[in-house]
Amino acid sequence: MSRNPVQSKKPKATSPQPAAQGKPGDDAIIDQAHVLYGSDAATAVAYCGLDAWFEGEEVEFRRFAQLFRRLMN
Repeated sequence: MSRNPVQSKKPKATSPQPAAQGKPGDDAIIDQAHVLYGSDAATAVAYCGLDAWFEGEEVEFRRFAQLFRRLMN
């Protein structure tokens, strides 16, 4: 603990965090979807997105929507 009670106004350096703090990256999810579902990977990701939407998880829904768009291209 520092003996100086006045904190510096200089921003503290932070180390870069892994993708979503331990969550797999988008490329890994897409690769696994292809391995598990083959040509139906986009459909599986769409269902995951719908599930997130109905659960009210907007952030997760947007992530699956982004993955779905990548799979469709």
